[in-house]
Amino acid sequence: MTTITPEHTDAMYRLALKVRSKRDLERFLDKLAEDYEINREVWENRSVPEFLIALADCSRRSEETAKTADVPQSGPELWQYIARLLLGASVVR
Repeated sequence: MTTITPEHTDAMYRLALKVRSKRDLERFLDKLAEDYEINREVWENRSVPEFLIALADCSRRSEETAKTADVPQSGPELWQYIARLLLGASVVR
């Protein structure tokens, strides 16, 4: 069984934090897909439906724990927010 290393998780998180534009998000999605191909055994959600359900749950939780003003509506913060949701959905059930 493959185990995910903290270094790997940190690297993906650092990539998510660098997302500031639509183009950055596209690059991040490419890396996320690549990560899935390499590390699919350690992803919590291994099917598209499982991933999408986790993504919806991550979105709900982020809105429940944040003030409305904390959820970005546009600009670089919105792109980064989306990247973090996508990354979260890869490791949360």
